Amino acid sequence: MELSKKEARRLLLQRQGLLRKGQFGHGKNAVRKCIERISWVQIDTISVVERAHHHVLRSRVSNYDPAMLHLLQVRDRQLFEYWSHAAAYLPIQDYRYYLPVMKASAAKRVPDKKIAPDILRRIQTEGPLQARDFEGPANRKSSGWWDWKPAKMALEHLYLAGELMVTHREGFQKIYDLRDRVLPDHLDTSMPSDHDWAEFIVNRMIGAHGLASEYDMDYARASIRVLTNRNIKQLLSEALHNLLEDNQVCRLEVGGTAYFAHAGTLSELPLRLGRREIHILSPFDNVTINRRRMLELFDFDYQLECYVPGPKRQYGYFCLPVLYGDALIGRLDAKAERKVGNLEIRNLVLEEKVKMNDNLLVALKQGLLRFAENNQCRSISVLKTRPESLKKTLTQELTC
Repeated sequence: MELSKKEARRLLLQRQGLLRKGQFGHGKNAVRKCIERISWVQIDTISVVERAHHHVLRSRVSNYDPAMLHLLQVRDRQLFEYWSHAAAYLPIQDYRYYLPVMKASAAKRVPDKKIAPDILRRIQTEGPLQARDFEGPANRKSSGWWDWKPAKMALEHLYLAGELMVTHREGFQKIYDLRDRVLPDHLDTSMPSDHDWAEFIVNRMIGAHGLASEYDMDYARASIRVLTNRNIKQLLSEALHNLLEDNQVCRLEVGGTAYFAHAGTLSELPLRLGRREIHILSPFDNVTINRRRMLELFDFDYQLECYVPGPKRQYGYFCLPVLYGDALIGRLDAKAERKVGNLEIRNLVLEEKVKMNDNLLVALKQGLLRFAENNQCRSISVLKTRPESLKKTLTQELTC
């Protein structure tokens, strides 16, 4: 079966909750549904604008509040934090499929035999603790074993090995507790076979995105290899083959590239757009994190330039992809000046093929105002745009 790039994009955006407004509903339950559908939400420290995990969820749940995420993790125990392709919030029902990584990580990384038991004893006795709780006295030289760096390394080892879990964060710092005090009693914690683990990875990637290439399925393989020393490429290939043989998955062609989808998903085609809206996406959004897929399906060649030396940047330090309907139409480099309540648009660049019209201008205005509000900003200043004529028009629209 062959799909056009537009059909493939709409299938991806529909599964990701970005094709139409309010696909997951509203409130805390919508946040849970969202994370269960899209599989993971990446955690990132950069705060030029709202941090990635809040940004991703707010893009899909209009009345999202960070307190909802906190409650789902701490009180409801519907989420847990661990390593996917990066640090991420994950659905708690997926926990057992991360056990192979935890087991292999424990074997690969052996924490300090003196520090690790003491950390576990302290947490057992005192309750949840963070890394700074293991600092030495301020007036003591950092030469003892109970030092900041060794203790922090041991905490991370115990966390990656699954002996400790992140119960929540305070000021973005991890608060660790014993695994058995964090996991719900009813949770299945049996170790999956390699076969079941690989099928989970394949099914999760396809289910979260509507369709996936073999490259997409391999996306987390690099981080798994770093954590475990295991190369699971062959396992994933075998899992995909088995799912094809069982007719659970079918093969598609999109622009000459092989993709795979669950048979039932294709019954949803053709998908129709809701009202075209502007979504300013995080660079770490589930739709944008895979740059190769962006290029193949959206014809959008994207690079996050905060890792590029300043003189070599084309668009700006933290340029954000701009989604309009089912197309990526530009990049926005912005900074939330929270002390003065202003969103500074340092650079807004539209793709050359994009033609400005009244509908797009209205959508762009609404999208920027919404983005400013989400970043606790009451005003917007426009410093630079491409085309240059857009600066004056946009400034007038945003101040009227």
